[in-house]
Amino acid sequence: MLKFFGKIRYTLMETGKTGRYFKYAIGEIVLVVIGILIALQINNWNENNKLKQQETTYYCKIVEDLNADLNNIEQSIQSEKNRQNTTRRLLTNLMKIQDNKSIILKGYLSTVRSFNFITTKAAIQDITSSGKLENLRRKELKNAILNFYVEQDYLLSIIKLNDSQLMQEIFNYPDFTDFGIQEIPVYQDVYGEELQNLLVSIEWQKDPNSKHFKHLRNHMNMTMVICERKQDILISIKQKTINLKALIEPSCN
Repeated sequence: MLKFFGKIRYTLMETGKTGRYFKYAIGEIVLVVIGILIALQINNWNENNKLKQQETTYYCKIVEDLNADLNNIEQSIQSEKNRQNTTRRLLTNLMKIQDNKSIILKGYLSTVRSFNFITTKAAIQDITSSGKLENLRRKELKNAILNFYVEQDYLLSIIKLNDSQLMQEIFNYPDFTDFGIQEIPVYQDVYGEELQNLLVSIEWQKDPNSKHFKHLRNHMNMTMVICERKQDILISIKQKTINLKALIEPSCN
């Protein structure tokens, strides 16, 4: 093609048709410029298409994280319900004054254990840490995503604070041996019969004025309230997650 145009230029110069040559040269330049502009347009189209596909991929990954969160939230809510029921039963048994301390200790571990919800943030962390946040070009949707994670972090910080305060109650018993931590069924094999006989607890469950009785009562009472608060927060996070998922899903296609 270049040889063809070059031959035309040469012929025009040889025949002395300078005016026609310059017109042709200008036309050739215009064609080159048009070709460059077309190439740039195609390149821009390809780049925009690539960014659009990447944006869609990010939305889909966020939806995957939200689905994982919904599953984990459900497990955590159910865990807190079970914990609350066990705590209610233990507290009821305690207040009825038991001759047999094992009735109370049997459910103790279930009142201090639960499935904690840990958010899945792989997608948003990847987007922010790689500096690709600007690739989320839908401003309203991007703001909704960012606001969601800010609110989620705040609500989870409340759960963490409440859990830490409740956890502290576990370590505030006046005397673990007197309380009978070694008599909890799951730990009996760990201690063995000989050590069990040496680590003798007291019958605090018969005395409402005992320090152990009062501490356990307060501990379980606090557990009931914090379990309820935790469920309320988790339900709030769940609803926010459902709302964000519904907002993003149409863009994940």
